[in-house]
Amino acid sequence: MSRVEAPSDLPPTYTEYPTELPAQLPIGPHQVAPIVNVTELQAHLRLLGAIHKLKEVVQCQEDGIATTDRELGWIVFVNRAVYRFFAWTAATWQKTSPSLNETYIPPLDVIMVWHAYLLNPRSFFEDSRRMSTTYCTNLIAIEEMPLTLISSLIDPKTLDPLPPSDERQRFFEETTNLPYDMPLITKRSDVFTLDCPFCANTNQLVRWVADGEKGFAQPKFAHTCEICGESFRKSNIGVRRFCEEVTRRRAGDRVFISETFLSPSTGLSAETSAVEIMMKLLKWMDSTYQVLQPIPAGSDVDTEATKLAKGLGYNYLLLSNALHRGARPNITPDPNRPIPRLQRISVAYSHAGLASLDLVGAILRQGSFIQKMAELGWTRPGRFDLVSKSAPLVRSIARYHAFLDLMAANKTSFFVPTLDLAWHTHQLRAWQYRDDSCRFLQRVPNHDDNVEPLLLSKGYDITAKAWKARFGVPYSVCGCVPDGDSESLLSRFTSKIIGNSGSSHKRDSSVSSIDSTSSSGHKREKSVTTLEPVVNSRPDLVSTEEDEADASHPSEHNQQFGDPDGRPAFKAAYLREKRSAKCVASAKKGASRDPWRGLQAERNERRKEHKEAFTDPHYGSGAYYPYWGVSVAIPLGFYGGYAVLSVGGCGGGCGSCGGGGCGGGCGGCGG
Repeated sequence: MSRVEAPSDLPPTYTEYPTELPAQLPIGPHQVAPIVNVTELQAHLRLLGAIHKLKEVVQCQEDGIATTDRELGWIVFVNRAVYRFFAWTAATWQKTSPSLNETYIPPLDVIMVWHAYLLNPRSFFEDSRRMSTTYCTNLIAIEEMPLTLISSLIDPKTLDPLPPSDERQRFFEETTNLPYDMPLITKRSDVFTLDCPFCANTNQLVRWVADGEKGFAQPKFAHTCEICGESFRKSNIGVRRFCEEVTRRRAGDRVFISETFLSPSTGLSAETSAVEIMMKLLKWMDSTYQVLQPIPAGSDVDTEATKLAKGLGYNYLLLSNALHRGARPNITPDPNRPIPRLQRISVAYSHAGLASLDLVGAILRQGSFIQKMAELGWTRPGRFDLVSKSAPLVRSIARYHAFLDLMAANKTSFFVPTLDLAWHTHQLRAWQYRDDSCRFLQRVPNHDDNVEPLLLSKGYDITAKAWKARFGVPYSVCGCVPDGDSESLLSRFTSKIIGNSGSSHKRDSSVSSIDSTSSSGHKREKSVTTLEPVVNSRPDLVSTEEDEADASHPSEHNQQFGDPDGRPAFKAAYLREKRSAKCVASAKKGASRDPWRGLQAERNERRKEHKEAFTDPHYGSGAYYPYWGVSVAIPLGFYGGYAVLSVGGCGGGCGSCGGGGCGGGCGGCGG
């Protein structure tokens, strides 16, 4: 690599693709040492490769559910992994060191859940701080994933987990009462234990898969309690969890309701406002169930929680309406136009488990990103072992810093990343991610993996325009929609007049090629515009190499079409394809003015196998739409607390009025 020194206020100039990071990179007014490095990305890719292989191993088992339904086999495995994760994080750890060492690292399936949880930084941080429980304490202990340590526990050639040490296996098994070995095979007869939300007794015979899709890992889960005889669902378990949390607060414990602890505008802790919000949310319930009063003398948390749960009918919709009546007593709840923040709070209590988000859904949606990394060949063992081959990783880190720089310069814009390996890697160090974000951006961008496609595609177009204006090179050259024409209509019209008046003898930039045979039998010539070569002024940010084109593909694993076969999904895909065709035609005409757009258009037309971003309803969340196991609507696009649904409101992005748009500026989204 050859590097030419540039003035301190300008980025370094390279004569070829850099394979080493500079000492400092700009983020707004700051010059900072790289906040992630190549070694961390290599470790992260090994982990992603191991998870990708794990899925293949599970789906190729010659026994159990996967033999007849590969996808269901993986979904059941993910549900079991989440169950094991909660057992691990809810256990009492007798730690002998202040940091995580090899002994505390769980099996790969549990690491997979941990990884997906950290990639929802708002939910993870709030869940770790909003209560004083063993679960929350353990989340704080694991908020910095030791990537290099974890990667050292994976075979670098086969990507299989290495056999655990005796101490590591013993720690997991003694704290969870579960076997260390991963349950690669699940049979229809396999069962597990689960507490009934109605009587709180433990059921011993809950099935992962059952007739009528009523197994725990299936979308219509229902189980008849073996003790009280009541049939319960995941949403009943979630409502019970809400009631227990509210009652523990009445008993004097430190408890904040999900989605209230962090500031919507910054993602920072806001305990004072959280208390005020909870007082409003619980006001209507307090008039009937005294939820804002201490529990009566002689009673206990379980008894009072059961009373509240019975009053709400263990029903998610009744809970949602009760919260709405407390926060917005003068507005009738409209299920078709829910207030985003209230919906987000309600949905946090719509599923089983200890987390405020459905971790099964998070893992399934994250799987499409892992698949993309595998398709790029980035998870292949040895892919980046040589420094001479590390340019894509160096570029990924440089692009991430440039993305942060873009957010620092545009504090009220909704930006969408391209394949965001470096961002993901940064988020796996949760505390450092928050600290860096606050220092450079004055807010903590959330990484939401559940966004409406029209919003996501529009946000991407805004990002691409801002990127090119700031850095002088296109955001993506993968073959998706070309950039818009940066030259104004008036400027183009003026250039055309001047060009026509003074170029009667000027050589045309087109070349002649044989097109077809005319009716007279003679060959007819067609004028073909010569594609001007691009001048890449920022090889640290973009590559023109064909085999690296997909590395700049828009991040779309977080898109959420809802029903992938429904009319809204079809409409969103159609509108995006229509826009792409229009931009390609425009870019071809303007290729002489902007060769980069010419390259984008050329790749769009030539790379037929490349799918236009934001047009495949079955990609990402759509691939597992029937299996999320959540029987209620998941709220779309709530970046860093901002409501981004177009449902009216103040437009300030407060997330509490029902306001739409990202007018308050989340400063980022997620991939």
